[in-house]
Amino acid sequence: MKVQAPTRMTLGGATLDIYPLYLFEEGGLTLNVAIDLYSEVELEEQSEDRIRIEATDLGLVLEGPDLEALQSHGEFAPLDLILRVLKFYRPGNGLIVRTKNNVPPGSGLGGSSSLLVCLSTALLQWENRPVNKEQMIDFGANIEAQSIRIPTGKQDYFPPAYGGFHALWFEIEGIRRERLTFSAQFENQLQERILLGYSGVSRFSGSSNWNIMRKYIDNEGATVVGLGKIKEIALAVYQSLKEEDLDKFAECLATDWENQKGLADGVTTPEIDRIFDAARQAGAQASKICGAGGGGCFLTVVGEGRQQEVIEAIQGTGGEILDFHFSKSGVRVVQ
Repeated sequence: MKVQAPTRMTLGGATLDIYPLYLFEEGGLTLNVAIDLYSEVELEEQSEDRIRIEATDLGLVLEGPDLEALQSHGEFAPLDLILRVLKFYRPGNGLIVRTKNNVPPGSGLGGSSSLLVCLSTALLQWENRPVNKEQMIDFGANIEAQSIRIPTGKQDYFPPAYGGFHALWFEIEGIRRERLTFSAQFENQLQERILLGYSGVSRFSGSSNWNIMRKYIDNEGATVVGLGKIKEIALAVYQSLKEEDLDKFAECLATDWENQKGLADGVTTPEIDRIFDAARQAGAQASKICGAGGGGCFLTVVGEGRQQEVIEAIQGTGGEILDFHFSKSGVRVVQ
């Protein structure tokens, strides 16, 4: 059995999906979209009564007589999340688990959450158990928090689970998922004028998010005001998408990035600033980091007809352009 799940691109409201920050802000809104840079999981029955994990993108293989014998110590620390998911769903022995993430490590595209959704779905299908996506997301967020030892947000799980564009409303009653649909013309405009780049530097989003949460709770610097502005801008992004106004959308993203940089130290870097300045001079309307900052991937909205100039400017300053398409479908069994 082979299962794949998309990753995600955040369009607005980053950090507002972290409990309890959205409660402090009287509710949060995050906007994102699934993209076709997939995580993959393959399950294969083996004759031996053992369990074997092959993380092909990491070049790691871990094998033992049962799950209890498998430990994520030392060189196998990158397998901790995979092991925790396996130990939660507890498949039987005689199983080979192959995993692969097709985005750069520390990309800010929610690769670990995509892999978690992918693996959870594969294990449930393998055991012929029903897949309750909302419950799977709740379990997954708790498992990932145990793995990284830092509070996690929940926005990353929805694009791999459901696909498409979403507005996620974080409220006292829970998370309200609104699927966004656009005209074919507007969706084509978004696809054509949004570039996905990689800064060449990976980062750990958990540390950035924890830094922001600590500063918010301690009322340090401009973090409290900044998070309030992120919510305000997210609402404006939502409205621009509903109105299918790409220029207004780009303006909101530019404002969002200026605000995001002031939330905590390390959100931007000299390398990122160089790439964004070059892109702007070549005709970009806006650029922002996809994750919590400090590196990873970024999205750039280019002016009409300026795509090639902006691509060359980004590549000329050390950035890499990643080919992507929006993904309408979420996690699925492919063979």
